[in-house]
Amino acid sequence: HLGSSARISYGVSLASSPLSKNQIMFLLIVLLLLLSLTAAANPGNVTSIRRRINEKEFEIPKGPYITADASSEVVVIPEPPLRTIVEEERSNCPHLDGEDLLDWHNDSTWGNDDGVPRQDGVNVVLPPHSRVIVRKSISSVFGIISIPSTSELLFDENTNGGISLQAHGFDVRGQLTMGSETCRLETPIEITLHGERPADAVTNIRLPSYKGISVNGGILNLHGKYYSKSWTRLAKTVQPGESIILLQHAVTWQPNQQILLVTTAIKDSREWHRNEIATIESVILNPVQGVGAAILLQNPVQYSHTAHAGAQGEVGLLSRNIRIQGYQGDSVPIDPDNLNCFSKAPIHGSDRRIPCPNTQLTGFGGHIIIHNGGKGFVEGVELLRMGQTNVLGRYPFHFHLLRDSCPNCYMRESSIHESYYRCVALHGTNGVELSQNIAFDITGSCFYLEDGVEERNRIEYNLAAHIHMILSGEPPRSSNQKIDPYVQTVNLTIPSDVAAAAFYIPNVHNTIIGNAASGGWSGFAFPNLPEPVGLHRHVRLRPQNQVALEIDGNTAHSSSWWWKHASPFYIGGLLYYNEEDDVLTYNAGRAWPKRDTCLANRCTKVGNRGCTEYSWCPPHVQAWLRITNSKSFLIPNIGFNSWNGRAEVVGYECHDCGLTLQALSTEGFYATNVLGVCRSKAVPLVLPEGVSGTDFMANGFQWYDTEQEHILTNITFRNCGYRSDEFNQYNQDANRGCGDDYEMGCSSQSSVWSLVTHSDTHAPEVMQATLGITHNNCGRVFAMRDFRNDAAKSSVSGRIQNWYDADGSITGLGVASVIASGLADAGMWWHVDDNVVFDSQGPLLFYPLTPGRGLGHVRLQWDSALHKDVGVVYCGNGAKLPCEAVGTIRHLGDLYENDPGLPVTATGDIAGPTGGFGWQLALEKGAPKSLRIEQMEVDPSSLLLLSIGYPLGTNFTITAHARYGSYCENNDVIQYPCQAIFYQVDSVDAVRTSLGNTYYVSEEGVLTLRIISLPKTHVGHPEFFFPTYETVGKWNRGYALGRFERDGIVLPKQEGAYVTIDADCISKDDVYCSEPALPAFSMQVCDDGFHQVGYDRCEQDPTPAPVTPSPTTMHPTFSPVLVMTTPIPSTLYPTDAPVLITPSPTTTLHPTLVPTVITLPSIPLLPTSTLYPTTLNQTTLHPTPLEGDQQTASVGLAAGAIVGIVVGSILGFGLLAALLLFGYYYKKHIQRINSGDDIVKKPPKTTHDTHGGECNFSTITMNTIDDEQLQQRSTFSFSPTTWHPYFSASEP
Repeated sequence: HLGSSARISYGVSLASSPLSKNQIMFLLIVLLLLLSLTAAANPGNVTSIRRRINEKEFEIPKGPYITADASSEVVVIPEPPLRTIVEEERSNCPHLDGEDLLDWHNDSTWGNDDGVPRQDGVNVVLPPHSRVIVRKSISSVFGIISIPSTSELLFDENTNGGISLQAHGFDVRGQLTMGSETCRLETPIEITLHGERPADAVTNIRLPSYKGISVNGGILNLHGKYYSKSWTRLAKTVQPGESIILLQHAVTWQPNQQILLVTTAIKDSREWHRNEIATIESVILNPVQGVGAAILLQNPVQYSHTAHAGAQGEVGLLSRNIRIQGYQGDSVPIDPDNLNCFSKAPIHGSDRRIPCPNTQLTGFGGHIIIHNGGKGFVEGVELLRMGQTNVLGRYPFHFHLLRDSCPNCYMRESSIHESYYRCVALHGTNGVELSQNIAFDITGSCFYLEDGVEERNRIEYNLAAHIHMILSGEPPRSSNQKIDPYVQTVNLTIPSDVAAAAFYIPNVHNTIIGNAASGGWSGFAFPNLPEPVGLHRHVRLRPQNQVALEIDGNTAHSSSWWWKHASPFYIGGLLYYNEEDDVLTYNAGRAWPKRDTCLANRCTKVGNRGCTEYSWCPPHVQAWLRITNSKSFLIPNIGFNSWNGRAEVVGYECHDCGLTLQALSTEGFYATNVLGVCRSKAVPLVLPEGVSGTDFMANGFQWYDTEQEHILTNITFRNCGYRSDEFNQYNQDANRGCGDDYEMGCSSQSSVWSLVTHSDTHAPEVMQATLGITHNNCGRVFAMRDFRNDAAKSSVSGRIQNWYDADGSITGLGVASVIASGLADAGMWWHVDDNVVFDSQGPLLFYPLTPGRGLGHVRLQWDSALHKDVGVVYCGNGAKLPCEAVGTIRHLGDLYENDPGLPVTATGDIAGPTGGFGWQLALEKGAPKSLRIEQMEVDPSSLLLLSIGYPLGTNFTITAHARYGSYCENNDVIQYPCQAIFYQVDSVDAVRTSLGNTYYVSEEGVLTLRIISLPKTHVGHPEFFFPTYETVGKWNRGYALGRFERDGIVLPKQEGAYVTIDADCISKDDVYCSEPALPAFSMQVCDDGFHQVGYDRCEQDPTPAPVTPSPTTMHPTFSPVLVMTTPIPSTLYPTDAPVLITPSPTTTLHPTLVPTVITLPSIPLLPTSTLYPTTLNQTTLHPTPLEGDQQTASVGLAAGAIVGIVVGSILGFGLLAALLLFGYYYKKHIQRINSGDDIVKKPPKTTHDTHGGECNFSTITMNTIDDEQLQQRSTFSFSPTTWHPYFSASEP
């Protein structure tokens, strides 16, 4: 729209001077486009649609709408198989089948003087060999109704109010039938189960028929009316006071049915939640494009329920026409939660409200159990007030010990709500289907695999919401990784129910697809079971090590409120029998033994304790727990947490999570195709009183501090990290990350990446790598997390932090890079040359991995008395124990002569750059008499030399050892020896070019040896060998070297091999050599005429010496890398959205024998001042048409016409005309350009800038400049609105 002044201006123009033909055509095009687009716009975006149903008029809310196809950004959430909504002709209706049906209500049916059973409490036994049908309601409350094995009890369709029947239980040995799969019953049937809870209900479990339907070898056929769908998701947010909701899918729900609107608040607990049950007034199918159904409610909703592009609340149908329920008068708990209990300390913010302990323990609803070879086929059934709290085997629906006898059994398209103990339990049963069910308000874990032996079941497309823990105290939580264990008691039959989950999966050898979880201590719990529990303790199986069949397309939200390490996808917790009294015990936190997913059953001994001995899973049969297409949202803590074991997360989204994902995997964790939206900012967070958004983190990923193997690829983090002026080096956008606002803010400690650096006991090895990372509108990017809150002195884990950025997408260098500690206490250890980029946020250092460079790790042990006190007296794990340096390690060469070195502490852990001239170790008390080098991780393509000064005349015995025990057995030593003795050579070069089994001692007493990664099973075959990543393992199984690799990235694994150095020096304490070594030795690493410019490079002196010195004058000869021109500068800064470069597949290189002489292009150096990463504004430069554009212009009219015809059919004649005019106008415009009549002149076919850099229209090209220009441009300031000094704003 034009303002009034603009209209006057155009009026004057029209009156004073005629418009040109081109101007008139332009205005016509704009006018036609505006008219066409306005007419074609989605009416839902423009105005509400008014509809009238049952004489009541209401409006369909405006769009935009979230469709099922657009409900996720990265993952694909599967849909259940489509079923037609149109009812097909029914067939095989049992209640209409045959003349042999006997009427329950006919005295002749019963064959006795009493006739039809009418007395309350009487037990009823169907006549043998009979088919008895109930055709109307019965007012009596029977005792137990028994169906002999030769009989069948059927229910008719009663169109006059349905059928109701009440009893204290059923003993089904024959058949209990309501409809069939092809004849779903249309009229209501209600079965009510009576029975009071005995005082000893837990310890003296009653017969299965007591207040239950016991299918004891019989067949249960329940087939209620089919309603599509059981549950779906919102298409648009619904606000308090609104009475119409929009759904993503069409449904066949009916007026007066009850539906569930699942909470989209961040907390869900009995004392505070935002779930709602509503009643349908009417349903409109496909009210507007993109909406499956509109539901008009009888009453407005009380709470908001969110739907935005990343996350939508679920809506499910609770009502079914077949209902089986516990009698309200004796089912409801008599010890209700008074909703007024508080924890000792706040959970989040100032919120201390918790479920009241030792309440809700007396619920005693009905139950259904299929056992003793029985079969169950249940669909379209509602279970209300079912389950008996803490009573084993008494669940709303229970497949019990069927093993493989019922492969086609199922429960599907049903609902379970107000359950006092679980929803559906599978116990010792394989191959059944649980599909498209909805469960709400459930005590204890809901969909439940009981003993850990249940396999090959299909748990698909179920919804479970509002799950309650069974508590005797506060919910499980602690300030660290461990939680005090819970043991089995009369008030906690299964200890894991203190951390109740919507889906409890102790054995993943099942198919778990398309399910949704809301609430609970966690949503999907994958606890560790080292052996089966309950009735299956004797089974030769380790459940936690089974391989998943398929876990795909599951979502979870509003969960994991209670502990900072809890998560909706929780691979953790341990259920076991304790050693003290053999009582079932649950540890909800981090626990061992770890998950060891394996293709083979490695149980080696079975007794009363089941899998009492377990053999480690060898590499050639190792597998990963693979979880695909998952989504978490509205999670206060961690969206996905894998405490231990090998795991893969392929396709994952997390919206409004405190931490997108976390893993503590010693053997390999892989995540790819991930989107972490720390704050969606779409709608405000729904929070309890006393809690704000700033009480939660907004973190992307947290690197752990030790013994991990993590590879993360193709990940985008959006709106993560705290927004502040202190941390704006990468992004200065006013809306970046999250700030201090109440409903959508985040903690000021939030960052995209955090590195755990509190520990002096545990330190990182070579253990983490990334590829293809994008930061989208993020605040703070990096942070070291030192939980000691003591910045006075850094930690061991802080000083040797390292991280492999495989494509430079994080550092912004655009090539494989290292991200390493930037702490001052690390000295120059990570300062590989003068071109490292300093990041002030971590602080961190970035540098490129040129050929030959790598990362390495060793642990040095030389004083057992010192090392045994680590974590107790010295070097604590977060505890403020002293951890002073007992030595230093630094890089060889004059460049590092004044470097104080990296402190070496009692832990002996060293991680650092490899591929250089070497590391030199100096201990304060002298050279070690015996030194053990263990946990060796060195990439075979990168060289690592270690030098140590010793007293002159010292002799050495150096031995390589495979790992002891069964890894290197005695009968293998001929073919696969367990030890190898090093031999002495006459130069460092000889060590450098060796296989890794030599050493050299210089005239000054300096010992030098090469450190390589060794297999844990052997050190030769039979001769000593240099293993690469392609070397075949022992007995031709797997690979010799442990590694974890994904997407072309290889991380080494330290697996127990080690090297010992024994020196024959004189020692007073048998720990250190008594005679002094060189106090500060320096070894020449560059030829004369060259000077050292990096830990791995030498550069030619400005005035090279006329005569090249003889190599014999070097002590020792290192054959250094010679750089003939200036080194690579760090002219590329980390960027917020770097270009992703896919690396070539990893190629295993042979050991670097002699460093390569590299000739590099002449590129200017940066100013020497401290550099901070900045974001460069880049202007998109479009190419002007060249001569070849004449042909493009010729097809302009045709292209416009074709597109106009296609689009015009949709948008109308106006847009068609506009596009035709545009094609004509574009043709004329191009002709003017090519004829030279236009203002824009045509450049030559190829252009080069004045400095020789090729002009590229799609990128900004780095230019080579001379010294004068360098001096001039070095004064440029670095800010988001200025150009980098080496980019020309005037040139492409």
